[in-house]
Amino acid sequence: MRMKSAIGIVISCAGWLCAISPGHAQEAQTPPAVPPTHEAPALPAPAAQPVPASPVPAPVPAAEPEPVAAELLGVIPQSVKVTASNLAAPPRVRFTAYRDSYLTAKKVWQVSRGNVVMALRLIPAKLSATIDDVRVALQGDGAPVAIKVGEGGVFIVPINDEIAAQDGSFLVNKGRGELTANMVIQPAVARDAWTVGRVAQVLHDARLAVHAITPWYKRLFSSEVQALAFCAPERGSALQLMQDQQLIATLPMNDAAVNDINLPVYCKMFDGEDKYPGHYRVVMPEQATVLIL
Repeated sequence: MRMKSAIGIVISCAGWLCAISPGHAQEAQTPPAVPPTHEAPALPAPAAQPVPASPVPAPVPAAEPEPVAAELLGVIPQSVKVTASNLAAPPRVRFTAYRDSYLTAKKVWQVSRGNVVMALRLIPAKLSATIDDVRVALQGDGAPVAIKVGEGGVFIVPINDEIAAQDGSFLVNKGRGELTANMVIQPAVARDAWTVGRVAQVLHDARLAVHAITPWYKRLFSSEVQALAFCAPERGSALQLMQDQQLIATLPMNDAAVNDINLPVYCKMFDGEDKYPGHYRVVMPEQATVLIL
């Protein structure tokens, strides 16, 4: 089933996973980049000091500058050489309108009380397209704002009321029609902040958020969030449940799944029915990620 928005974005949903297919991309009317200014003049070198005739004593460690001196050092103009390699032009091709993504991302954030965020996963729509070097920016009436793109072309949709009111757009550095996107839901919890109780809370809030963004006429046929999973790229990793500094249990991560970019992973899944005390800390391996499945 497909739903077309008023601004030309087609969203196809299967459960909580929605495919967003933008309309025809077009060149955004972005003002040309301002050429770099001339180099700041270098400070004149201090005059050479005469060599003392007497033996030079052993060097003494320099004292830390006084606060006022440190401030003066901070405002001394520096000579900076600008090269072409660090002057990458901002993306200019319009990928999709921002407003629909903004409204959905804001609803997800509000319903989940900040425990869950909405992200978009960019996908090549042509055989010749790649996402290895993809760059994304968000533009309203002002200059484009760069957006961090993670592994596999996934980026969190920012919530910017001002740009949404300006009918902003996502821009990419790819050609027209080269990319499409899927919507994914991700937890927004720091790696060192997970407890058994927090796992249950995020799982509950993710289910509420997905229900809130699923049209009523699709809810009967859509699948719900099943689990919150701690996943690693290889089998054999394990979670640790800790009470203070004491190890309580080791939980193998052996359940096969796929992550947000469709790569195989091995997980320890929590379905909300786990009976561990809520204050136990969940310590994950360094390479592990947390998914909503």
